[in-house]
Amino acid sequence: MKAKKIYLLDLGMLGGDSGWFLPGAAGGAKTYSNRNATSQWIEVPVSAALIEHPEGYILFDTGIAPDAMQTHEKGLMEAFPIIKFSEENKLEKQLALVNVKPEDIKAIVISHLHLDHIGQASIFKDLRTPIFVQKKELEYALLMLWQGKGGAYDYSDLAPLRGANWIPIADEKFEIAEGVIAEFTGGHTPGHQVLHVTTEAGNTYILTGDYLHLVKEMEIEAKGWLLGDAEEWHTYIRKLKYLVSKPKTKLVAGHDVNLWNTYPKAPKALE
Repeated sequence: MKAKKIYLLDLGMLGGDSGWFLPGAAGGAKTYSNRNATSQWIEVPVSAALIEHPEGYILFDTGIAPDAMQTHEKGLMEAFPIIKFSEENKLEKQLALVNVKPEDIKAIVISHLHLDHIGQASIFKDLRTPIFVQKKELEYALLMLWQGKGGAYDYSDLAPLRGANWIPIADEKFEIAEGVIAEFTGGHTPGHQVLHVTTEAGNTYILTGDYLHLVKEMEIEAKGWLLGDAEEWHTYIRKLKYLVSKPKTKLVAGHDVNLWNTYPKAPKALE
């Protein structure tokens, strides 16, 4: 009983300095031999993945709040403004493309609690949908917010989820359903996790969350300013490279615009 299909959901686009994603010269930093270097402004997709499984639909991440530019911390939205968001980028609309309603979702897996991954989860609170998150991620996000230094965590995202059906996990690997496995990576945030999905067609997709924003990070084995714990990140990167070198194993980095333009989006599917 493996997953049947994976639908990639289009939840808008954010902008940001390339230095957030790529380090040093690759991110546009000045160097001794190139003191006139300039960073680039890049625009990246915001996405989620809906997994059709015999045990029920599983959702990986929920995108950004539609009103984030008005409700979230000004400095945060200055750094990562919403570049594209319309009615069609609302999570309910994306689910409707494959005739799925929020109440059809059996479980939600959150890679981490930054604004562009937890932003539309509040639609599931009253449905009591289980929300799987690493325990240390939830604890760290609340710690930072309670200290008034949330960074990319925003109170407007988490306050509506007080009392939601959280399922904190502290496992290195946790099987959500057969062939759907959450794996702790850390690296970007203290409780970051990726999702491995094996389909009936025999393919395995690794949904990277923000462990990798861009595939180029894996190619150069380095990350920009959004690197959290360097030891955790570098411990996992060659393991990931090995995994994706295996036959029928593919990477889904949801913020990578080149990869995003390569894969089909809902209502089409990965199999």
